[in-house]
Amino acid sequence: MKKAVVVYRSHSGVTRRYGEEIGAFLQKHGIEAGVASVGDCDFATLPDADYLFLGCWTSGMFVVRQHPDEPWLAFVREMPQTKRPRVGLFTTYKLATGSQFTKMRAALAGKTNAPEIELKSRGGHLSAANEAAIVAFLG
Repeated sequence: MKKAVVVYRSHSGVTRRYGEEIGAFLQKHGIEAGVASVGDCDFATLPDADYLFLGCWTSGMFVVRQHPDEPWLAFVREMPQTKRPRVGLFTTYKLATGSQFTKMRAALAGKTNAPEIELKSRGGHLSAANEAAIVAFLG
């Protein structure tokens, strides 16, 4: 059975819910999925994962200067280099994601394989388009 690790940083619970929905969707598709916050993630789970989903709420000034927050960035800095899993990013936002994914990718450079999927949600729920993108990503 393939394994996935879904790691999130949530400010108000919306990104946590989104990460949990991603994990539940993966399980419905036969993937063993563990979901954890950046503060609770066990780095030892990463080398065995086939898929790694990393998510953070969009911090910034609503329409400009979006970025992942410091606890997410600290998690990435401490995370060991992980080359095996295929990587996906996800975020939640109020008005726009702007440069969020660009800054997440930059923080991950050299730590993981290049992310292959970017998922976003305003309300923290998987849309039909998100589900289709995940199915395509799983191949």
